[in-house]
Amino acid sequence: MNRVKVVTDSASGLPKDIEKEYEIIVVPIPIQVGEQSYKENVDLSAEKFYRRLDGNVMPKTSSPSPGDFIEAYRRLAKVASEVISIHVTAKGSGTCQAAKVAADSMAEEINVCVYDSNTVSMGAGFLSIEAAKAAFEGLDLDQIKERLDTLKHKIRAFVAIPTLKYLQKSGRLSHGQAIFGSILSIKPVIEVRDGILEVVDRVRSHPRALERVVELAADAVSSIPARVAVMHANSYEEAMKFAEQLKERIDIRQLIIAEVGASLAIHGGPGMIGVILLPD
Repeated sequence: MNRVKVVTDSASGLPKDIEKEYEIIVVPIPIQVGEQSYKENVDLSAEKFYRRLDGNVMPKTSSPSPGDFIEAYRRLAKVASEVISIHVTAKGSGTCQAAKVAADSMAEEINVCVYDSNTVSMGAGFLSIEAAKAAFEGLDLDQIKERLDTLKHKIRAFVAIPTLKYLQKSGRLSHGQAIFGSILSIKPVIEVRDGILEVVDRVRSHPRALERVVELAADAVSSIPARVAVMHANSYEEAMKFAEQLKERIDIRQLIIAEVGASLAIHGGPGMIGVILLPD
């Protein structure tokens, strides 16, 4: 009864088989399309999402409600005494705050530690996996947090975005910036640094952007073996080719290739490809 359980959100990008293997509870991110509300990876298929992404009404994301987290924590209170709830960077999402509100309201039923991964996608996913492994080993909550504190500063994440269109539509880029970038055919290469997305390079084609991401990823880990996640937005074949390029440059200990959820694809659009690295 004293075992720690792990919760994350669907923006972490965890594949379903890994969720099941490590008994990780995933709280879905809400996706709003007009008057209709969906839950990421629950009642909104990738096909339906991408069809609506180019529709008349731009989909929007929001954080899960405290009630969504309370439901997950209450379920776990029946089988555990503590929970570590690991989420995407609080600097770009309100998910951590919603989880904290829920954790406070559940204090008499179960001890919940809300943990800011300070990164995105499978960066939070890798930390969730490591937390679950530590729980299986019998580590307590403080020991798990200590392990995650050591690991999260090692995580590197790079993304190539094929068009500025969706960044502009989602409000992350001004209309003028999007037009200027489109005229010049600028393709941004983005890194997540200290929980914030920063443009680290600008190139003139998407293939060159992908090459640049490979270069940056290889430089980031050097010769150190690493766990690697290739995340793509409706671009599996391109992601497979990208993974082969990474294999030529990086000593990959574990490779995960997965689709990013709608909550990230809204901003990058189809064709977006990113890599998350956790060096050993």
